[in-house]
Amino acid sequence: MTQCKECCQQVDLLRKEMLEQMEELKSIIRFAMVSSSSTDSSLTIGTALRTMTSKQHAAMQMWLFSGMKIADIGRRMNCSRNTARLHVKALWTKMGTEDKSKISSNLIPIFDAVSDAEYMEWSGGLPKNWAATYDEGRIDPYLDLYVKSKENTYERGKT
Repeated sequence: MTQCKECCQQVDLLRKEMLEQMEELKSIIRFAMVSSSSTDSSLTIGTALRTMTSKQHAAMQMWLFSGMKIADIGRRMNCSRNTARLHVKALWTKMGTEDKSKISSNLIPIFDAVSDAEYMEWSGGLPKNWAATYDEGRIDPYLDLYVKSKENTYERGKT
């Protein structure tokens, strides 16, 4: 009986992960539809940031500004490595490249120009300096923006 219960739990977890990945794909499609009508590259970059989900913003900041690897992003976001890669890949798709230096050179001027309030609106509440000010010793007040369960992530980080 416990095997059946474990299988059901695994199916539920896989279903949740699949739904998250579907949302990411929808975001990519929305961006493709919006950016196909835009020719100004700065507008496209701004549009890319505006169409990203909170999880994509968190993954972007960890990858781009903190230099975290995909596996570390997955651990911090309490998701699989593949899901973390999907979050980062959404940025690559929206920026049209996987080249970190090219993405950085395109995004830094936007980050510098945009106000904190405007970025928080774009990111669903995540501050511009979130990755730089993150403290692993404390529970992140923005955890609910990029992690499924606060308790699971905090407990997992202790072991």
